[in-house]
Amino acid sequence: MTKIYIVTPNYNGLGFLKNYFESLLNQTYANFKIVFIDNSDDNSSIEFITNNYNDELKKGKIIIIKNPENYGFARSNNIGMKKAFTDAECEYIICLNNDTHVIPEFLEEIIKSAKKHPDAGSIQAKMIWGQYPELIDSVGLEYSKNGLGFNRGAYKPSEEYNEEEEIFGCCAGACLYKREALDDIEIDGEYFDEIFFAYYEDFDLALRLRWAGWKAWYCPEAIVYHYKGGTSEIISDFTIYHNWRNYTWTIFKNLERNYIITHLHLIVLNELIQIMINLLRKKPVIIKAKTDAYRNIGMFLRKNKRIKKKISFEDLEKWFIMKWKVKIPEDVEF
Repeated sequence: MTKIYIVTPNYNGLGFLKNYFESLLNQTYANFKIVFIDNSDDNSSIEFITNNYNDELKKGKIIIIKNPENYGFARSNNIGMKKAFTDAECEYIICLNNDTHVIPEFLEEIIKSAKKHPDAGSIQAKMIWGQYPELIDSVGLEYSKNGLGFNRGAYKPSEEYNEEEEIFGCCAGACLYKREALDDIEIDGEYFDEIFFAYYEDFDLALRLRWAGWKAWYCPEAIVYHYKGGTSEIISDFTIYHNWRNYTWTIFKNLERNYIITHLHLIVLNELIQIMINLLRKKPVIIKAKTDAYRNIGMFLRKNKRIKKKISFEDLEKWFIMKWKVKIPEDVEF
């Protein structure tokens, strides 16, 4: 039976951990371990685990890593992956948010899909919005010609997207990565680019996996309920800063210069729109996000040269769509 590791960063997510652990410890697939990376301000999450799952801790089913401060999503996942890879039998990593719960067959189904598609570097679960279970949260990633990244299927009815199919890339909130694929794209000991901290790091990874020739597939039977915005506000200064800084970095790190020049009007237009929208929201942090983004463009142009590129840019570009926004139902509250 294939051995897998589930890697979950945690930042003050105590309120979600009961559902998270209970759903994982009741899986129909048994050969897995959980690497729980705690970035929290206190030890309340760790105390909860030790008080409720001490037997699993003793057996090594749950492994806790306590960071001295909040290392962010990208670095924390890397720490968990490296811990998992000390086990030579680990074949797959599953990245799973702490504010989730999964159906009992989740692991069984997502591994079955990975076995079915040996050329896939990643497999996407069907993520349903926990607060609004009639709506989809994500069934993969979409990348637009203007550099914008979207969750595929977001806010559409959850009874849709029931066909297994190849997709551009996977949302790291709930997906499987093949160890061989992660090793293939690793740079300086990093799988996710740690400078991103949080947001767009999975788009960056999806682009690099595609560049290296790895495919991504969607598995509709692997169902996850995600309590979107559970551990960070959806429209906070933190989210705005990291999201829109990293949007710019992703473009210059992963796309060809000729493509950027050709589509510069779309990229610049989007930059201006985002600055305007956030200033109207009274979120001046957008100025710092863009200042920091362009101050470091040279670094990301150098990073571009280190990406393993086994396919042509045309083969990558065929996955790009044209999209500016998603339609959010009027009765949804953030």
